[in-house]
Amino acid sequence: MRPKERRQFLQLVICCGIFVLLVAAKFLLPSRMAQINEVLSRAMEQNMDVQAVFSAVGRAFSGESGMSGTVDEVYRAVFHPDGTEEALETSAHIPASQGIAAMAALQAYLPLGEAETAEDMQEETPEEQVSNLAYVLYSNQNLPEDVSMEQAILNFDYCTPVSGTLSSDFGYREHPVEGEERFHYGVDLAANEGTEILCFADGTVTVVGESSSYGKYCMVEHAGGYSTLYAHCSRITVSSGAAVKEGQKIAEVGETGVATGPHLHFELQKNGTYLNPIYYVD
Repeated sequence: MRPKERRQFLQLVICCGIFVLLVAAKFLLPSRMAQINEVLSRAMEQNMDVQAVFSAVGRAFSGESGMSGTVDEVYRAVFHPDGTEEALETSAHIPASQGIAAMAALQAYLPLGEAETAEDMQEETPEEQVSNLAYVLYSNQNLPEDVSMEQAILNFDYCTPVSGTLSSDFGYREHPVEGEERFHYGVDLAANEGTEILCFADGTVTVVGESSSYGKYCMVEHAGGYSTLYAHCSRITVSSGAAVKEGQKIAEVGETGVATGPHLHFELQKNGTYLNPIYYVD
């Protein structure tokens, strides 16, 4: 039996099963069936925008509308043809304009199939858009094994390490000096040379050093297996082994190592896995 014939046979069996159940229920539970008939009659007597239903289904088949949008249109046409549904109150921690702008920029560069996903995401709340944006951007790319795009909940107080401008985000990028595409394991915050760099959270300085790529840098361990790295500094003002507090000055912005201007390269890890610091800086 071919797949199409098998599917049709299965549909026939299901329909017969439903018919048998309805007949049995009518004889065994006559009072209950009367109630069900009354409910169905009221539903069928309700006004329905038939034209809107067929229009929405037609757009879905032609590819003009996504499945999520079609289901929503059909629901409104059947159950709320006069637009009388109650408004749902949605609270978000970010302005809606930011989520819409991000999704508009994303759709401009995504292929057709992925653009459909981004279009469906516009129907979500701004908070849901932000949480899903990283998934859309990286779902078809091979992330390094030691990287997580999920936003972890930190169970301690923290602060932005430097007041500056985001000049390079977390993720794949073209290296500003070598020109190759590489994964950027932190965020770059541009600021004037000598600007104070503050400790992200309470912890202990574990490393103070200098390398050809990071320049002058230091690392701090925090509670819960978290650690932070501060690189390209002009000066480190703490020593290895020192206990530090959230907001305490630990270094100054510079452009040591491989850098194209003064900035802080800031990394956040949990038990050796790199997290996106953008969730935790202003």
